[in-house]
Amino acid sequence: MKTSILVALLAVISCVVAAKYLFFSTRTISAAPQVNFGECVSTVPQDWGAFRGGSEQSGLAFEDKQGTLRFVTNFPCNGVVHPVALEIRRAPLKN
Repeated sequence: MKTSILVALLAVISCVVAAKYLFFSTRTISAAPQVNFGECVSTVPQDWGAFRGGSEQSGLAFEDKQGTLRFVTNFPCNGVVHPVALEIRRAPLKN
């Protein structure tokens, strides 16, 4: 009788220890440090004019001396050439 209780007790303890390692084990994960955080610099040509505003939907807007508006949505990091998403030019008035 004592041996069957001892065997049952050891079986329960073994199950509890096995369940602890199966379901509640912790893993060590190491991540590399962020070296380039905050180092994204992008430039626009001066002839694009002054910055006029921006929004999440239309991007950043620039207006030059002739009144042309340029909207840019994607800026590459450390890049100079920007694809213009939309360019609006002012046409002369027709009488």
